[in-house]
Amino acid sequence: MELVNRTPFAAERTVVPDREGRDVLLTVVKCTYALGKGGRLEPAPKQLPVQAVDDFYGEPGESSVRWESDLAVYKPATDVVVLGHAYPPRRPEPQVQVALRVGKIFRVLTVFGDRRWRKGLGLSSPEPFAKMPLTYERAFGGTDRSAPDPRHHEMDPRNPVGRGFRAQRTGLPAGEGFLPNIEDPEHLIRSPKDRPPPAGLGFIARSWQPRAALAGTYGEAWRKNRAPLPPEDFDNRHHNAAPAPLIASPFFEGNELVELAHLSPRGTLRFHLPGTRPRVFVGIARERHEVPMRFDTLVLLPDEEQAVMLWRGHRRLTPQDMLQVEHIEVRQQ
Repeated sequence: MELVNRTPFAAERTVVPDREGRDVLLTVVKCTYALGKGGRLEPAPKQLPVQAVDDFYGEPGESSVRWESDLAVYKPATDVVVLGHAYPPRRPEPQVQVALRVGKIFRVLTVFGDRRWRKGLGLSSPEPFAKMPLTYERAFGGTDRSAPDPRHHEMDPRNPVGRGFRAQRTGLPAGEGFLPNIEDPEHLIRSPKDRPPPAGLGFIARSWQPRAALAGTYGEAWRKNRAPLPPEDFDNRHHNAAPAPLIASPFFEGNELVELAHLSPRGTLRFHLPGTRPRVFVGIARERHEVPMRFDTLVLLPDEEQAVMLWRGHRRLTPQDMLQVEHIEVRQQ
């Protein structure tokens, strides 16, 4: 299937099975914009390619996802993700509140410098910092294998790579290990026994809860009746990779207002998404069909002053169609 891309953006196409095993033509258009003079987004000179596989900050399975594959089969809502750092207004400072607004989505997080528990004295004062990476390694969570008996080892299934988590029968001394740098101001950690929800703005791994639970039940009934198709109770929301507060339903239109506070060295960034959308056409047996495209992923890169918009479209293919698909054409609106 020839891909004819008449836009400055990256695009990819592939055939994937739907949840019933039927062939679906999936087309993804990835638009990288740069913030120009006057606060307007313009197509970036260098376009980011379509990400075929997950990219991690470190070792896969032992670190958080930096950028999830762009080739999700289907997303029922728009993901909003921020990849970057927190910047106190007068650097360095011991803490700062960062804020994100996109359309109707609004999220505030408190970012602290490094802290520890002090035995009998509570939390240590946060150390001043100039910038803080907003990764899940800095949020609440982690894995605690400090107990001599492996049966007492535990991990936080919501974020196994974070900091601050302690097993119920931990072997860690009172002051051992760092506390989370990134917290929800409505769920601040108060004691070593607290297990607040991990707070972040990045991609959630498929194997982490609560996302993993949406993948359904892979038991004996699935093996006998459905494998290799997804189980009957598979929930399409599993394909959404943003934190729950950053998932917008219905889909965004692509013209929303974006505001980022203390997520850029410049302080606050404010701009509108461009309001343009790609159009995709597929030629089958000399007939031209338009593929509806949905804006289902926004990745904000405030350090680079860029915004990446992903549009995804589907067309079901019959066995006859598969033999007669001639090309896929991507155009600008």
